[in-house]
Amino acid sequence: MRQSVSHFRKIRQMKLLVIGLFFALVGCGNSPPQTTGTQSTIGSSNQLQPSKQDESDLTDEQKKANQVMRSANAAVASFHKGDYQNALKSIKQVCELEPGNLSYHHLRGDICFAAGDITQSIAAYDEVVRLDPSYEPRLWQRGLAYYYAEKFEEGVKQFETHQTVNSQDVENAVWHLLCAARISDVDQAREKLIPITGDERVPMSQIYEMFAGRISPEDVLRRAEKITVGVKQDSPQQKMQLYYAHLYTGLYHEMLKDAKSTISSLEAAEQVNPYGKANFMGQVARIHLMKRGVGNVELGK
Repeated sequence: MRQSVSHFRKIRQMKLLVIGLFFALVGCGNSPPQTTGTQSTIGSSNQLQPSKQDESDLTDEQKKANQVMRSANAAVASFHKGDYQNALKSIKQVCELEPGNLSYHHLRGDICFAAGDITQSIAAYDEVVRLDPSYEPRLWQRGLAYYYAEKFEEGVKQFETHQTVNSQDVENAVWHLLCAARISDVDQAREKLIPITGDERVPMSQIYEMFAGRISPEDVLRRAEKITVGVKQDSPQQKMQLYYAHLYTGLYHEMLKDAKSTISSLEAAEQVNPYGKANFMGQVARIHLMKRGVGNVELGK
């Protein structure tokens, strides 16, 4: 009995590990941005091991749990290596073994997005909503996937519903505007720009003002580059600020149909990216360039 209790405790811990990974992939939101040290360690040295009991002594449920742990660990390891094809293969196995677990489907959606498979990313997020409709307002990642799938009306709806659970997030307002501008035009979309006053992350207030048409991309970059008491030159915090500044100035240029400036800004974001392969928003510049035919477009690279 003690072995059985210990084994099922491991199962619970494994599920928390995988849930922890998808929160690490999540990088958009109102909480203060974190450094790469926090973002990149999940799933590396903390992998759980399947039971060391002889397989013949295990119940079918325990054997299944062992396979879930092995596949989840493999998905985490492959993701951090940037081997998205194998990460997808492993997380699909997990979802087949645990079809009712929305956390695994959410993680599958995140990995599909990182792999550039936007259609399957949306399908995975849709399965999350099917399993738990109440989770839909929190699924902002699906909104980004809608944008790259050119499903702009669906994107507008997703960001509007996310606003009900995250009311002071500049990024949500910006992605809503990006989708709305593709449905009508920039001027009409700006009339519906979601009001945001409480996002204190640097340089989010400047990003908001830029999309509102009140300041320039250069103003955003200057704020991101600024050295303060808490932000040193070339520190992870400054690199993160610069990543977001370049990312959103690139998206701003795309909204204004300036393809050359879009690519230049997003390439700059990729160069300074402090997140590596461990964070959802850290994937966006690379995926954007991939979808616009710039850089390595091969799946899994």
